[in-house]
Amino acid sequence: MKTRFASILLLFTLVLSAQKVDARLTGISDSACAVVESEKYYRTELYFGRSIPGGGLVTDEEWEQFLAEIVTPRFPDGFTILKGVGQYREKSGKIISEPSQILVFLYASKSKNESRAKIEEIRKEYVKRFKQESVLRVDFSKRAVVSF
Repeated sequence: MKTRFASILLLFTLVLSAQKVDARLTGISDSACAVVESEKYYRTELYFGRSIPGGGLVTDEEWEQFLAEIVTPRFPDGFTILKGVGQYREKSGKIISEPSQILVFLYASKSKNESRAKIEEIRKEYVKRFKQESVLRVDFSKRAVVSF
């Protein structure tokens, strides 16, 4: 009986030690691990083509104004802007390549519905303002663990 208890105690000690070593190797303290696990976020990306139907591009100034008037008020805590080049088939069948902007939003689980509604407002306003056929939206279905 004592041998069995000692074996279980040894196994338990090894498991706890392995967790502490893993935390040290990743540079995350025990208290930080607890914080990371409690910060659950969702991610949505919007892809904005900068070509305007009929000719021209959304200028840098127009893009900055759109961010200031439409995006930032809805997400004042921040978002990420990526530049890209996209390829798209228009409704007419013509394939175009165009400069693009990608916005990445991370939002807390508790504000998921409100944040997703704001993202849809941003998308619709860009389509309207710059006469776009669409703005691609990608919602990630699994929550991400985020650490600040």
